[in-house]
Amino acid sequence: MADKKTDRRTLKTRKAIFESLAELLTEKELRNITVQELSDKADFHRITFYKHFMDVYDAYDQLEELILSDLMLIITEQGEKLNYEVYPVVFKYITDNPKYFRMIFSPHNTSTLYQKVLKMVEGLNRVIWSEKYGVDIKDDLVSCVIRYHSNGCLSIIAGWVLSGFKESSDFIIKTLSELDKNTQDYLSARLGK
Repeated sequence: MADKKTDRRTLKTRKAIFESLAELLTEKELRNITVQELSDKADFHRITFYKHFMDVYDAYDQLEELILSDLMLIITEQGEKLNYEVYPVVFKYITDNPKYFRMIFSPHNTSTLYQKVLKMVEGLNRVIWSEKYGVDIKDDLVSCVIRYHSNGCLSIIAGWVLSGFKESSDFIIKTLSELDKNTQDYLSARLGK
């Protein structure tokens, strides 16, 4: 028998449940979603759901873990590249998983996932900027600029996702890259680097 984690049917079932949960979370809060509703949406029997998850909260926790680990892996695989070099890979992940990102940015999603993504982006920016520009990540100005930059990037991405990807990803990547350059130029000028 194939390992549960690598069995294609298992992966397909979990993906269907995750995507259905993500869709429901764009409509309502997690606490208002039932296993029956989620099973119906995923077109599986409740027994199938319980083979994979203890309850809706367990499914959500595993979905959150999947998204965060995927994003971290994608970004860290890019090594020391600057943001504008990483954007195409991140945006491909976003467009390959639109339901997850509509969920993350949905006004109905009161979870901490958005905050966790934001903290991850801030942390990665701190590491990249400290290594590339030799800045002290504890400096108050650097901290403010990183928070400004990280929140701004996520806000632009959120608007793009919630608009149904109205603009092309190339347009958003170009815009973010120009804003990144301006932010880095500002920081360099202020720090005399």
